[in-house]
This record gives sequence, C-alpha cells and structure tokens, in this order.
Amino acid sequence: MRRSSLLSRTATFWVIVAAYLMLMISASTPSPLYVVYQAKWHFPTSTLTVIFGVYAIALLTSLLTVGGLSDFVGRRPVLLAGLGLLGIAMIVFAGARDVAWLYVARVLQGLAAGALIGTLSAGILDLAPVGKVRLATLLNALIPSIGLGAGALIAGVFAEWAPNPTLTVYLFVAAALAVLLALLVFAPESEAARDGALASLMPRMRIAPRIRGRFLRAAPALFAPWAQMGLTLSLLVSVAALRFGVINRFESGLLVVAVCLAGTVSGFALRDVAPGRATNLGAAALIAGTAVTLLGVHDSSLATFVTGSAIGGLGLGASMSGSLRTMAAMPKPDERGEFFAGVYVVGYLAFSVPAVIAGFAATHFGLVDTTYVYGVGVAVLALSVLLQAAPSVSFGRRPVPVEVRCGD
Repeated sequence: MRRSSLLSRTATFWVIVAAYLMLMISASTPSPLYVVYQAKWHFPTSTLTVIFGVYAIALLTSLLTVGGLSDFVGRRPVLLAGLGLLGIAMIVFAGARDVAWLYVARVLQGLAAGALIGTLSAGILDLAPVGKVRLATLLNALIPSIGLGAGALIAGVFAEWAPNPTLTVYLFVAAALAVLLALLVFAPESEAARDGALASLMPRMRIAPRIRGRFLRAAPALFAPWAQMGLTLSLLVSVAALRFGVINRFESGLLVVAVCLAGTVSGFALRDVAPGRATNLGAAALIAGTAVTLLGVHDSSLATFVTGSAIGGLGLGASMSGSLRTMAAMPKPDERGEFFAGVYVVGYLAFSVPAVIAGFAATHFGLVDTTYVYGVGVAVLALSVLLQAAPSVSFGRRPVPVEVRCGD
C-alpha cells in the first residue's frame, strides 16, 4: 500500500489547517518567556530586539528563496522539511543555556516559518473539500490571529504556573508538531512536481505579471493589520507592565488574546461581506482602536487601554480577512505557493520592521513615546487604505469599479 495515500484529501486538509495553527502558536510562544530569560541571564532590553530581528531576517530570507518551492517539488516535501526544522527549533529553545541558544532557535524558527507559511496557505486552498473554498479562504485569514493569540496564552499559562516553563512549553509544542509530521507522511500530494525548482530559489518576489497590478493595489490593506499585530506582540505587554503594573504572565497573555480574539470574531462575522468593504471597515476600526488605546496610555486608564486594544483587534481581523480574501482569488493553482510567499513577505515586513525599529527607539526615547509614534504610524497606514478606496468604495453602497493599470 502506498504510504502517501493513507490519509484522505479531506483529512489532509484538516491536518494542514492544524499545522498552520501550530506554526502561528509556535511563533508567539517565546514572547511571554523573554522576561524569564532576561531575569535569569541579565541581558539588556535591546537584546530582545535583536532576537526578534534575527527571526524576521531568517523568515524573510526563507520566504524569498524557498517560499514558493512547493509549486515545483510538491507541497508535502516542503511541509515535512519545514515542520521538522520547526520541531528542532523548539528543542533548541527547550535546551537553551544562554542568549546564543535563543539566537540559534529563532533563526531556525524563522527559516522554517518562511518555508511553511506560503506552502500551508496554498495547501489549504488546494485541498479544500468540494464547496468549501470560502471556508478555506476564511481559515487562511483567521488562523494567524487565532494562533498568535493562543500561543501567547499557552506560554503565559506555562510561565505563570508550570514548573520550568522554558522547558515544558517547548516540549509541548514540539510534541504537537511531531504528531502532525507523522500524519503528513501518509498524506496525499496536492501539487504535482514540475521543472523550475532550482530557478525558483533565486531570492525575489514572484508574482505573476498578469496579477501584479491587483496585488500592488491590495498590498497596503494587508500592511496595516500586520503592522498592528507587530505593535500588539512587541509593545502591548511591555506598556501594560510599565503603565499599569500588569506583571502576571497569564494576565499579560490575556491582553494579547483580547486583540487576537477580537480579530477572529470580526473576521468571521464579516465573512459574507464583500472583501473591499470588510477591509474598509477594518481600516476605520484600526484608526479608532489605536486612538482609544493611546488615550488609555496617556490617561493611565487600563480599561480604556484594553478597550482600545480590542477595537483595534476588530479592525485587524476585518482588514486581514478582507485583504486575504481579495488576494486568494488572484493566483492559478500552480502559482499559489509563490504567490502566498509574496503575500507574507509584505505581511512580515509590516510585522517585523516597525517592531524592530520601535525596540531600538524605546531604548533612546522611552517606551511610552515610542508607542505613541508606532500607534500613529498604524493609524496613518489604515487611513491610506481608506483614502485609496475612497474613489470607488464606500461603507454603504456597492463599489464602482475603477481600473488602475500598473506596469508589469
């Protein structure tokens, strides 16, 4: 019996959904534990920024090289290699003895994530059960916020109550990845191998010329919510500790969960709303949420701060869902791996670059002032989405198509 055919396509679909969820859980798991490492090894706060930065560089390097490889060699080989590497990263985290181990673990994690994220997104669409393409698109939009929130919460629980949390939480994640890896060994392939694998490794974003113009028009709407997610994961917990005295790791995790849960709710609630309208509603909520959050910081009001963060989460989910639903319809099936690699290059640039800059800025200008500037930046990005859409789209009437040509 062929080992590759033991799982049905529908079962494989749900395994890939679970793998995407675990990828996102693993991405946010280290965040609540950095303070534990810092207290143990006494390194400066700027080191945290460098740890975040090496992850982002590794992820983007991987996206730009092997991110679209699955279009040429098939989805399964890339998934098996990527999940295996991610599991190794979790083991390195578990065995960390000093900061150098954290650098190595984050580089391995970034390389794995860059290889996996586009492949998983493409695989979910490839294997969507008959009549469930809308579900597959919705899952691609919602899983990042669900997984990042769940990872922060799980790590917060371990950090607050589990013995030796910097060991046990990573072993938990590694065990889950091992189960998924074992299942994928028996999964069917959804994309046939074809020529061009070696050429595809040249570092570049590969968006088919016929859809490049539409991709560029949709990119700002993707950039804004990912920048908001970067703000949430890089500064939210630190600001809550500094301004409001929230130092319990579980409670800190709940702050991240509040944003991610709100994003999941809005993305699901607007699933039947036209993608462009959902994106515009999300952009408006991002602006409002950022304003309320910064007001809470200014007034030292935790309730206002949490409320604003939740409103921003609603905007995050609506914007991300709308933009990804718009983009998911663009590529042909054999272009999906490369296309989604390009999508996540934009997303992770928005997620990582502002957060790294903010980390260094906080050292020189203070955390609160840096948060103000970062928040205003997110609001300006969201406003640009609304201004771009203004000639053709409104919140209350059907959009009038406007053709925008972009040279290929």
